[in-house]
Amino acid sequence: MDYLKLVIETTSAAAEVLAAALSHISPYCEIDDPNDVQELSAAPSPRWDYLGEELFENQGRTPTLTFYFEQGEQGSLLLREAEAAVRELAARDADGFYGSLHMREDNVRSEDWENNWKQYYKPFAVGKRLLVRPSWEEVSDAQGRRVLTIDPASSFGTGSHATTWLCMEALDGMELSGARVLDMGCGSGILAAAAALLGAEYVFLCDIEETAVKTAAENVARAGAPLCDARCGNWLEDAALAAEIRAVGPFDVICANIVADVLLAMCGGLTDLLRPGGDILLSGIIESRRNEVWEAYTKAGLTAVCEEHRDGWVMIHLKK
Repeated sequence: MDYLKLVIETTSAAAEVLAAALSHISPYCEIDDPNDVQELSAAPSPRWDYLGEELFENQGRTPTLTFYFEQGEQGSLLLREAEAAVRELAARDADGFYGSLHMREDNVRSEDWENNWKQYYKPFAVGKRLLVRPSWEEVSDAQGRRVLTIDPASSFGTGSHATTWLCMEALDGMELSGARVLDMGCGSGILAAAAALLGAEYVFLCDIEETAVKTAAENVARAGAPLCDARCGNWLEDAALAAEIRAVGPFDVICANIVADVLLAMCGGLTDLLRPGGDILLSGIIESRRNEVWEAYTKAGLTAVCEEHRDGWVMIHLKK
């Protein structure tokens, strides 16, 4: 399958906002912002050792968002819809928040789309105990950290996005020996794999994408989880799946890195699945939706432990 590519010029401040505004048209978005590289290089972290020199080239380039659409009638229609949405934003952007919003189209062969992103996915440290590496990269000196090997099968779920990073940092700071963990909306399974590497005894993976579930199960097995179950489906609509999850619960730790609307819909169910004294990590929340999620889960009887912010996203840690 080949793809249509839409590249949109924007600003650093608007990149995440623009991606969210167009996510209903296409969730497959790549952000290229030279400021991200500068922030990464300035961070007090061993990640500096793994930054390739090519990332520092052309630092004056304009931040861009790139969306991909399958070639064909449906993909073309979605591409036109995205272009129309961008033009509408430009017409209302009197203060220039979004930048030029200049757009250009291109064609991409599937092998390029599937593999070129890998050159930017390098090993990086998280918290005090973890070092994440893709399966195709070697690490000669982990500096005493536990090495989490992840093969995301696509650029989604690499752990480098703020929403995932915040959850991994929280897991890194928890005592997980013998824990039973639920990773709801698991993606590549990186959170469950991190929990397994940090001592979790059992993990249950769930996602609506079949490919994600297969990849997640492989990543968790590689991390050494003694017991793992992986299921594909929407447990909010699938009574049999919901019953299966309840049967293997309650859980000591629940990770749900999704989006605010889905977290709100899952509030009652996730709260019931958490054992007394258990922890839940909610992420994928843009800052403007923080209050809704916070209020829903605290009203459900959970106690807030902390919240962490990064790049416009929020992770909320609560305890039952």
